Amino acid sequence: MAEIKGINMHDGGIEIKLSINMAEYKILKDHVTDILLLPCGKDSLTYSLTTGKLGNSNRIMLPKKILGKFGIEMMEKKVPSNIFALDGDAFLLIKIKSSRLGIPKFEED
Repeated sequence: MAEIKGINMHDGGIEIKLSINMAEYKILKDHVTDILLLPCGKDSLTYSLTTGKLGNSNRIMLPKKILGKFGIEMMEKKVPSNIFALDGDAFLLIKIKSSRLGIPKFEED
């Protein structure tokens, strides 16, 4: 994840120096404008959304083709999310998959 290395405020603007990894750099490609910077920690994604089948109005649905393209076989039942409003636009950020590195979690079949 990106990390802010420095913030400078001058002439009514804010300049931010970021440290990003190669995967994030590849996502940016050649884009130098219209970049959205959002926090994605536990304290930022404060709303829980339910994934699953249709029939309940609060569910998040994604096509299997899109999930398969990114190697996501199953989504978690409850996913953290938040809506960020900026300049009249609203952006929904959802963490649909979490890395489970560290302590193993055992579940029954």
